[in-house]
Amino acid sequence: MKDKFQLLTVRVLAASVFGLLLGAAAGLLGVGGGEFRIPVLLYVVRLPVVTAVAVNLFVGLLTVGVSFLRRFLLGLMDRHSVDIALIMSVFSIVGAYLGAILTDKIPEKPLKKLLAAFLVIVGLKIGLEPFVKFPIVFSFAPSFLEEAVLAALVGLIIGVISGALGVAGGEFRIPALMYIFGLDIVTAGTTSLLVSIPTVASGFLKHHNMGHLDGNASIIAITMGVCSVIGAFIGASYAGVVDRDILKVLLGVILVLATVRMVTKP
Repeated sequence: MKDKFQLLTVRVLAASVFGLLLGAAAGLLGVGGGEFRIPVLLYVVRLPVVTAVAVNLFVGLLTVGVSFLRRFLLGLMDRHSVDIALIMSVFSIVGAYLGAILTDKIPEKPLKKLLAAFLVIVGLKIGLEPFVKFPIVFSFAPSFLEEAVLAALVGLIIGVISGALGVAGGEFRIPALMYIFGLDIVTAGTTSLLVSIPTVASGFLKHHNMGHLDGNASIIAITMGVCSVIGAFIGASYAGVVDRDILKVLLGVILVLATVRMVTKP
């Protein structure tokens, strides 16, 4: 009994520390951080895979919710980006559902290789922008209808990818918001967080209804969630203060690391 209590204490402590650090990074950059929480939950906290996914979704929901709310209250999102986010959210949910259905029908290895190549290219482009000036690939001013169609299409595609691979999709969504819709990195991160909320919530509710959270896992989830909320609040508070170029470098690194995580994911 004593050994079990000590083991739970160590797990809770590890979850708290990593929750705070990853929450701060998530709040600063506008990502959910799920790709980096999963290895911690699996290999440091040592939870079973299904339980780790459920805990990750619970913590992710709290993280993106607090990050978005803090950023929104700081004025890091305008009406234009809200409209894009609402359209993308609806079609992302539809896409995630379709992606989940197609999980066994889409060949995963070729899909992962294609997406990995995309993430590396985009990650390097974003990360190197402060040092190297890249030519503009395309630039146009879409009408409201054209932009709405684009938002729906991007939301649907990223939703399918998210549903098929089990990720929130922020690593794909932020570059799309930057280079297709012309949002700056801070606004793109805030917009992506808003879209992530219903996506992550639907995934968590599914796992919760399937009973994937037991007593000890719930303690770890709540502890990590509280620390992630604190970290997310701190990180989001500095999102509008930290230099945009530094954010681009950090996001570029995150995208490349996310690629490594995705291609090595069992």
